[in-house]
Amino acid sequence: SALPYIFHAMKVYSETAIIQEHACGTLAAMALRRPANARAIIDGDGARLILTAMKRHEANVSVQRQGALAVRNIVSRLLMGVHDSGNYSNLTFATDGTVFGGEVTSIRESFLEWGAEDVLRNIAG
Repeated sequence: SALPYIFHAMKVYSETAIIQEHACGTLAAMALRRPANARAIIDGDGARLILTAMKRHEANVSVQRQGALAVRNIVSRLLMGVHDSGNYSNLTFATDGTVFGGEVTSIRESFLEWGAEDVLRNIAG
C-alpha cells in the first residue's frame, strides 16, 4: 500500500503546500476508488493529516480544495450502504451496512476530533 509513504511525506513536508495538495488529492482519489481505502486512511491517522494540512495552508486554495475533496470522499465512501437512521452521530464505518472488524467507530468523531468543523467552516467563509 502507498498509504504509509503518503502519510510519511505529509508529516516530513508539512510546511510544503504542493506536497500537501498532492497528498490530499491522492488520498481523495484512493478513497473514491475503494471504500476499504477510506477505512485505511482513517485507521492510518489520515483525518488528522488532512486537517493539519488544511490548517497549515489555510490561504492555499489548492490545498483547501484537495483536502475538502478528501474529507468528502472518505466520509461518503464510509457511509455508503449505511441506512439513514436519522441519527448521524451513531453512524459507523461500513460499506454494505456491516461494521468493519466488529468496531463501532463514529465517522463524525474521527474528523471532529481534529477540528474539521472549524476548518471546513473557514473554507466556506
